[in-house]
Amino acid sequence: MKNNYLLREIAGEYMLVPIGDSSLNSIVNFNETGAFVWERLEQGLNEDEIANALTAEYNVTYAQALEDVKQLISYLKEKNVI
Repeated sequence: MKNNYLLREIAGEYMLVPIGDSSLNSIVNFNETGAFVWERLEQGLNEDEIANALTAEYNVTYAQALEDVKQLISYLKEKNVI
């Protein structure tokens, strides 16, 4: 995972803000769940561990949590964030 982004909450919105990059084009917006997943990625948790954490925190099945985690990670890879 790249260490050149910071997660910030601004007016109830979660954003990944690039460090040292003056371009605002690389800001990634998250909802609360996306921020939850990002924080676990920063902790070094794998997809399975994050999905388990989601099921413990939210009313969601493991299968749905795992699918959501995989989709978000895929999106972040496409954006070259991770």
